[in-house]
Amino acid sequence: MFSFSLLRSVLGDVFKGRKSTSAMFVDSAAPNAFVEGGASPSAVSSPPGMGRGMTMEEAVCVMKAPTQMKIICVDVTNKCDLACSNCTRLLENQDDYWEMTPDNFRTALRSLKGYGGIIAMIGGNPCMHRNFEELCRVFVEEFPNKAQRGLWTNNLFKFEPLAIETFGVFNLNPHNVERGVKSLEGIKHLGWYYGGNSEHSSLLTAVKDFYEPPQMWEKISRCDINQEWSASIVQRDGKLKAYFCEVAASFDLARKGDFGFEVFPGWWQAPIQHFTSQIAHFCPGCGVPARIAPVMDFEETDTYSKSNADLATKAATGKKKRKVIEITTLEQAKRTDHTVVQYSPNIYKRPKIAVVTPYYKEPVAMLRQCHESVIGQDVEADVIHYMIGDGVECEAIRGWDAVHLVLPKGHADNGNTPRAIGCVLAESAEVDFIAYLDADNWFRENHLSSLLKLHQQTGAPVCCSWRTFHTMDGTEMPISEGDENSNQHVDTSCFLISRDAFGINSVWYRMPKALSPCCDRIFYSALKNEKLPMVHSCLRTVAFRTQYASHFIDAGWPVPEGVKGNTLAAPYTFLMTRKGIKECIDKLGFWPVFGN
Repeated sequence: MFSFSLLRSVLGDVFKGRKSTSAMFVDSAAPNAFVEGGASPSAVSSPPGMGRGMTMEEAVCVMKAPTQMKIICVDVTNKCDLACSNCTRLLENQDDYWEMTPDNFRTALRSLKGYGGIIAMIGGNPCMHRNFEELCRVFVEEFPNKAQRGLWTNNLFKFEPLAIETFGVFNLNPHNVERGVKSLEGIKHLGWYYGGNSEHSSLLTAVKDFYEPPQMWEKISRCDINQEWSASIVQRDGKLKAYFCEVAASFDLARKGDFGFEVFPGWWQAPIQHFTSQIAHFCPGCGVPARIAPVMDFEETDTYSKSNADLATKAATGKKKRKVIEITTLEQAKRTDHTVVQYSPNIYKRPKIAVVTPYYKEPVAMLRQCHESVIGQDVEADVIHYMIGDGVECEAIRGWDAVHLVLPKGHADNGNTPRAIGCVLAESAEVDFIAYLDADNWFRENHLSSLLKLHQQTGAPVCCSWRTFHTMDGTEMPISEGDENSNQHVDTSCFLISRDAFGINSVWYRMPKALSPCCDRIFYSALKNEKLPMVHSCLRTVAFRTQYASHFIDAGWPVPEGVKGNTLAAPYTFLMTRKGIKECIDKLGFWPVFGN
């Protein structure tokens, strides 16, 4: 039997590099000069020694090098207006304030030329840097691609307009402090926003204090920071230093060490083995791999173990007299399974919406109107238009802002197969919602925003709209459909499906071909059969070109030649046959009944 999950996996690999209008990360274009000594894919997917412990050499082989990371940080200051528990920058454990000079910032950026991921300006709070405006100007000059310029902050202060102009990626966390929440209100829709308070696991509970070397190195090989976060460039005593890990940089700054590497063009391309000396020095003394139970950010409390008593004492005896708690055993520690920073569930991120359009031989002008209605949506979301040719290609689409795929042959199933393929591509791109739009229809500009708002208000995984009806030349008709008005029927172009209901997309390819003339009714019946919660906006936000005689009759208009008559008769007859019943049960898992 055909596997939808297998197809999704295969196509995800095939089209991984295909253009997407909302891609946040850019694939690294790093030269391969230093790759030969790096970790192999097999090593990463099946680490040696897993389960019996690991040697340091084995652990290093499965760790990520900077060139494999999606983000590299440039720490521009340790100034911050907060004092969070277990701060990943160890700000309360550093003796002096420092700021990266604009010239050094430029040098740091130039060392990253060719890196394809996000470069995060971070602190502390970068917005507290005395030359923040100059740093922004330098950033724009050195990295013209706004999508690569990131800002990590808890408070913008007066710099909201400058931040919006400069940065294309935001990581925003006010830690539930009122002044920060107020400062970020105007831009939280532009990036990752963490509302509420956060749980911070300890950095100072050294993993070597709780585990023997084989188990210690196994845990280090799976460190959250290395696998999910980033490398870093900092300034120490006026000089730039590079680290394979941002937390390693924090430890070096806190202890006034000198284990950072020279910053030169392309340093980040080196294989992970190049950073072995840093790994050996910093990782055993770090608490991240140990995953000790966290402390709430607002408690201003640090947990530590004996190997980091010097840093804990520094914070406890400093100006703020910070509270510190020593952890001596794993029983006392209460290990946790969550990552080093567990944010509140109130996380806002800009949603990604895919609109899937199968097309065949529609006129270019019609396809253009369809496409422009998608990219012109007035919605706080990243919208990606997938246009799938069913065995034919419209060459004009090549220049449009769309993901365009042409299937090798036509399927004559009312767009079901290309629609299913488009859904596979959208799911592989990890979108949050999928909408469908037939090639001869178009959206009103508030279509997606109204359905997204409906989803946010109700949580329903399936949100639906109504239609206006139009002739093929676009003239609006003074009619509506009773089934639609009573919410007993939903046209294909009127759905917004959230990720929780993506499993229903397989109906498009599982549907018996004999039922394709009424595919929207079969899909609606499948939603009912799955008992998926469904809500209706009752707003007419889809413009539907009709080719059905019944609509012209309802409008009292002459019926044009070549329009369709009763398209439900043949599918209904098929449903009443033994073959139809068996094929529906075998392929769909249920027997659809119109209006059910």
